[in-house]
Amino acid sequence: MKSSRDRSDPPKSRSDRVRSEGTTDVLLALRALRSGGFEDASRALELGPTVGGSLTAVLAAMRWGAVMIGMAWAAARAASGDLPVVATLTVAIFLAMYRTLRPLRLGDNSQAQIGFSLIDVALLAAATGFSDGLASPFVGSVLVAVAVVSFGWGLRYGLSAALTALVSATVVGSLIDGELLRAGALGVLAILGAAVFPGVAQYRLLHMEDRRLRMRDDLARLSDTNQLLGVLNDLARTLPTSLDITDVISSTREQLIEAFDADRMLLLTVEDGLWSPQIQDGFEIAPMIAASELPPMMQRASMEASVISIPDLSEETPRSGSGLYGRLTVNGQDAGLVAVEKNEPNGYSSHHVDLLNGMTDVLALTVANARAFGRLRSLAAAEERTRIARDLHDRLGQWLTYIAMELERINSHQEEPSPELKQLHGDTQGAISELRDTLIELRASVSPERPLPVLLHEVVDRFAKRSTIEVTLVVPEDRTVHLGAVMENELLRIAQEALTNVEKHSMASHAHVSWTVDNGRGVLVIQDDGRGFDPGKGIRGTAYGLVGMRERAASAGAILEVTSEPDQGTVITVLTSQTPREVNQ
Repeated sequence: MKSSRDRSDPPKSRSDRVRSEGTTDVLLALRALRSGGFEDASRALELGPTVGGSLTAVLAAMRWGAVMIGMAWAAARAASGDLPVVATLTVAIFLAMYRTLRPLRLGDNSQAQIGFSLIDVALLAAATGFSDGLASPFVGSVLVAVAVVSFGWGLRYGLSAALTALVSATVVGSLIDGELLRAGALGVLAILGAAVFPGVAQYRLLHMEDRRLRMRDDLARLSDTNQLLGVLNDLARTLPTSLDITDVISSTREQLIEAFDADRMLLLTVEDGLWSPQIQDGFEIAPMIAASELPPMMQRASMEASVISIPDLSEETPRSGSGLYGRLTVNGQDAGLVAVEKNEPNGYSSHHVDLLNGMTDVLALTVANARAFGRLRSLAAAEERTRIARDLHDRLGQWLTYIAMELERINSHQEEPSPELKQLHGDTQGAISELRDTLIELRASVSPERPLPVLLHEVVDRFAKRSTIEVTLVVPEDRTVHLGAVMENELLRIAQEALTNVEKHSMASHAHVSWTVDNGRGVLVIQDDGRGFDPGKGIRGTAYGLVGMRERAASAGAILEVTSEPDQGTVITVLTSQTPREVNQ
């Protein structure tokens, strides 16, 4: 997984990388000194060949420069065979040559590297103490060695190197001629300066590098945040454009596929403690389940405030791949759960986690609003049906009852009532009976006590009583399986309207009604063996029955299909899912 810093940095040319490696790698190596720990320091010193060669060359040049300056000052004494000067020159040349061939690894916090650097300082200081102490012309080599320690391992080790140099020079000098320290305060200040200034320079460089890295990280985070806000802005403008749950589900599926390239996805909503799938591509969830029946990953997500990322599903589930699982909440209340999965492991990065975290709020609010609008629309429709039923009863029902009573009175005052009056009286009684059934159906509504299978039984029974058409009904034996009151109410109205069309227009001898629920998909079928029709001509602007059924199906998030041919009967099928891919495809 790449860090946000890796993602946001623009690609560099080879020359840019070479120029930047020197400062960055050296400063990272120096910064490792402050953190301690051999592993971090060693990793920080993985310099590129160009940078490593340049740093080694600079240190070698400094060492040889100090040796050459000392030789220039002490040339006459060395030529005359001054043993202390020759010995000091030999040590300085040997260490300069050795460190040219075997350079120190600056920033390597291993005891060996620190020890070698302090040994270099001690040997050079002892050699200078053997000749003229801090007044020796080769004191420059000591200063370089102390500066290398201070720059390579920080001010603390630099001061230790300075103390080592002073002690070595003093001890050897006192052994040679009894003088504790020659060149006095000036030499001491030079040694301390060689320790302090590189150490302070290292600290300042590290401080500046820390600021630069923090600014780069902040810029990377701002870039990621800007990208995330752009995506979320698109989502916020796309998802809530409709309050129709069908449009919301369709838009949500498209957004999940586009944003996460998901091979499997699941969207669950919750109502009265029961969870129901609105989208389930590649999952197998029952139409209505309790929280304890949720898949393990979804149970975990329902208890977490942020998105859960599973890099390898095979470690925790029978499936392979990777997945993200998020909780949808509105005003602190659960609204649903969302899951996206890919077939390959490690398919999602931290960027996808941030994206889904931001998307859950928009998705939760959109789904909650659509469901609330659907409930409001269903409640308004129920109230309107109740008002219409009341008006029909109070007006049309009373008038039909009055007409039937008058016809009965007229017939009773005639010795032999005319056939027309008898027929009119019978038709009026039939109209009253049909109106009574209509009022019952208008007031019928799905509830936990009266689910859809129960109401379908009542609708079919009333149809059988008032019609000569034989009718059969098939419903699930398990009455606990249902899809929610809003959807089942619309399905009930579709069944009522379809049977009314069969009774009035089909001229059928048999009708069949079936309702099944399987794998989260409900299927309602109304079939007859009547005269049928041409669907292209039958579903027109004035065919209000079929048009109304199609509108009801769409409002419930379902698909209505009409199959018919002349003299071949008609089949009306309502599918309560628009899932384009079958479960476990």
